[in-house]
Amino acid sequence: MIKQGLLFKILLGIGLALHGFSNLNAQTGKNVFISFYNQENLFDTLDNPNKMDEEYLPDSKLKWNSEKYFNKLNNMSSVILDMNQGNGPDFLGLCEVETEVVLADLVKTLNAKTKDAYAYIFFEGPDERGIDNGLIYRKSAVKSIKARAYGIDPDLIGGDKTRNILLADVKLSNNARLVLAVNHFPSRREGQKESEFKRVAAANRLRTICDSLLKSDKKINIVLMGDFNDHPVDRSMAEVLEGKSTIGEVDERQFYNPMWLFHSQGVGSHKYKNDWGMLDQILLSKNLLDGKSKLKYLKGSAGIHKAEFMLETEEKYKGNPKRTFAGNKYLNGYSDHLPVYIKLELVK
Repeated sequence: MIKQGLLFKILLGIGLALHGFSNLNAQTGKNVFISFYNQENLFDTLDNPNKMDEEYLPDSKLKWNSEKYFNKLNNMSSVILDMNQGNGPDFLGLCEVETEVVLADLVKTLNAKTKDAYAYIFFEGPDERGIDNGLIYRKSAVKSIKARAYGIDPDLIGGDKTRNILLADVKLSNNARLVLAVNHFPSRREGQKESEFKRVAAANRLRTICDSLLKSDKKINIVLMGDFNDHPVDRSMAEVLEGKSTIGEVDERQFYNPMWLFHSQGVGSHKYKNDWGMLDQILLSKNLLDGKSKLKYLKGSAGIHKAEFMLETEEKYKGNPKRTFAGNKYLNGYSDHLPVYIKLELVK
């Protein structure tokens, strides 16, 4: 049997589809492109006794083998590098990543397709399924970066073990400080109302972290991103994190959530039972909005990356995100979520 390391070199494709779109010009070197993308079960093929990975093994119903694994890496990297008009993001938050090895493989795949190399941050967490958050960043975009993970007390979410919050403290090329928080809040599996308290608990944990950061540095720039498994109007987002729909509403402790607009228009990043939902969101602290920082939000830059090659073409599901599997049927697709993004301007 060919080892994955060798097969990686054999199966790694280098084609790059350039079908993305953005509502602003391509990166000029003065902007920072930040995105979040749920990877939908980015698992390797190896049996890890500490993870519920039985579904993603060669002898499972999905017959998850090395060829499918490297197809997945190649597909996801094509989407990532298609963002920002083919320039790729400077920072990309990820969720549903099984292990550090898997994230390292994804970065290897990216770096085989681009000269502007990426690096990653990953912390193993306690999630019962074994999926975690990660952060990919363009090396040339940072001067320094520090990171840590924050856990969520299982007693507050019904005894479950869920994903950590990944926090990266970045010094950018113009010396501006940017803190990125990558999240994947508890799912709605038991029902939206029945599981709401879990997402509220996760939001309270994130709220406490942000309050501590703001207390230590009133001029700090904070970006929250993730699959929050809630919409902008839901309690965790609108009340606990105080994500506001307009910039003018935001005070020093609150956040601007540009994804409100998409939600109000019935546009989303994820489709469930024929309804689009805005579960994937990026929120910005006030210092990024008032023009006084060395870093500021480019108004109107928020978007959902929705290139044609990422979507279903079959008439019944046309326009839906093309997944890796539909049930047990292998589609060789991407994810059931679409990436979301924003742009920040570097100010001298």
